[in-house]
Amino acid sequence: MPSITEPLWRAVRRAGGLGAALRRVTDVLRSEGARGLLRRFQRTVRQEARYEDWIARFDDRPEDDRAAMDALLLALRERPLFSIIMPVFETPAALLEAAVLSVRSQIYPHWELCICDDGSSSPRIAAFLDSLSREEPRIKWTRLTRNQNISAASNASLALATGDWIIPLDHDDLLRPHALLEVALAAESNPHARLIYSDEDKIDASGTKRFDPHFKPDWSPDLLRSFNYISHLAALKSEDVLRVGGWTLGLEGAQDHDLYLKVTETLDRRQILHIPKILYHWRVVENSTAGSDAAKPYAVAAMASAIASHLARTGREGDVTLLDDAPVARIRYRLPESAPLATIIIPNKNMPALIGACVASIRSRTAYPRYEILIVDNGSTDEETLKLYDRFRQEGILIADYPAEFNYSAMNNLGIREARGDVLVFLNNDTSVIGEGWLSELVTHAARPEIGCVGAKLYYEDDTIQHAGVFVGVCGIACHPYRGFEKGDFGYFGRLRVAQNLSAVTAACLAVRRSIALEVGGFDENSLKIALNDVDFCLKVHAAGYYNVWTPFAELHHFESKSRGYEIGPEKRARFQRESEILKARWDGYVALDPYYSPHLTRTSEAVTIRTE
Repeated sequence: MPSITEPLWRAVRRAGGLGAALRRVTDVLRSEGARGLLRRFQRTVRQEARYEDWIARFDDRPEDDRAAMDALLLALRERPLFSIIMPVFETPAALLEAAVLSVRSQIYPHWELCICDDGSSSPRIAAFLDSLSREEPRIKWTRLTRNQNISAASNASLALATGDWIIPLDHDDLLRPHALLEVALAAESNPHARLIYSDEDKIDASGTKRFDPHFKPDWSPDLLRSFNYISHLAALKSEDVLRVGGWTLGLEGAQDHDLYLKVTETLDRRQILHIPKILYHWRVVENSTAGSDAAKPYAVAAMASAIASHLARTGREGDVTLLDDAPVARIRYRLPESAPLATIIIPNKNMPALIGACVASIRSRTAYPRYEILIVDNGSTDEETLKLYDRFRQEGILIADYPAEFNYSAMNNLGIREARGDVLVFLNNDTSVIGEGWLSELVTHAARPEIGCVGAKLYYEDDTIQHAGVFVGVCGIACHPYRGFEKGDFGYFGRLRVAQNLSAVTAACLAVRRSIALEVGGFDENSLKIALNDVDFCLKVHAAGYYNVWTPFAELHHFESKSRGYEIGPEKRARFQRESEILKARWDGYVALDPYYSPHLTRTSEAVTIRTE
């Protein structure tokens, strides 16, 4: 089947035509199921159509807006020099000429193109580059006497550079005409920035069809440790690239990923800037990783090595593994030598079968060595529940009484006060653990000093997705993306399969250090008693400077709202509306633009698709 980034039309061509593709579909049907495959097929087709519509309606048009862009150029106070690094090897003439032309056509004029021919056997490349350098003084080039691969050629190009910023450009890709101007504008507006990256899409070999846009989140260090989501266009301060020694030899295929990891290790989030614009076209040609991640398997192995080296340099202890069915990485962080005590806090009232099954799943399917269970009881009167509590106490389970009117925030705050653990895990009573590593996964993330809230991947009873994080300001005030998707779905650019930073996660299963919960004042039990208190809590933690993380490697079933019911009826709807207005007023910046959700993705659907509205 197609890779997580491969367009369907290319998959059909690669399979040997429609007939061969249909035979492959039949094979996958047996293993994946017709419903899941059909949904993936339909979403791929819709995304292709949506992107064509998006280009027509929302994309920048530098050719039509040249006067306005010239005015922006003239208004620039700072005009940095951009050194564009281009390693070249046996590049087809037409593609190399197109790549160079995309640089020469830049609206922003302060650039130099630094090219290294990596020992190409064809004499025409050297002749072409020599002719270019005589014709255009901003073009420099050098040549390696033998092929040494892309990292060595990139470093040789870097040796020619004199600019303030370094921008890698593949020898067959294209810059948009306004790319450098946008970077210059961003750098002037954010003088602290040291790495600036943009969105990108792919373009076919003929240069006529654009597809597969990657509308990226703002800086997400955990996502970068999963795969190279920054990719192109990326501009890095020259002194940072030189400080880390440029590109690492031996990591070819993941050389840029490695460079981004090295540079960002000493930066904070304010110094890494995302421009939410398509500024780069990644060319799809035969045997290109742009077309299929399987085309260069060594690149995936190099990615794992780059991430492992990054962990070693930064003192993070963990093991890097690659997913079997996707070119992405998982880091299994190691526990501290003394595993922290985790307190699992479960609000409950009556519902003996529900709380009994929840506790049983924890006790039978948890490998983590140190945890306690704390049930916050909201005035249970059911005789069977009270007998169950007596048994729980005998088994070492703690019960804290909250006899007042139901207030989810207040019950969790009581749990915070009563907990003995260094790590708190807020857990709904209508959940059931799936795999024994769930708590270890949550605690190892929560124990990391830079991490705040940690969320899990939750499924409905039929194994479709119930929760994969929270996007703020989508579908009203907040949404659970990918709700109803199949369990094995990749999501948008693999996001359902990797750990990543998000603004918020649900408290149906949320881990956080107790010290952080106390630092931000716990949950808002005055204004947000029932709903949205977990989103508010996460945003407080994020605003305090911590990264929140969602991981797909802690999995539970969530039999949503079995104990409380849904937000229906006029009274509940009115209360939810009041709480929504409170959250909106308190966190208007996140509601207007969640930093982990692109403005080019729809705000009216949980499906994470390209916007059309």
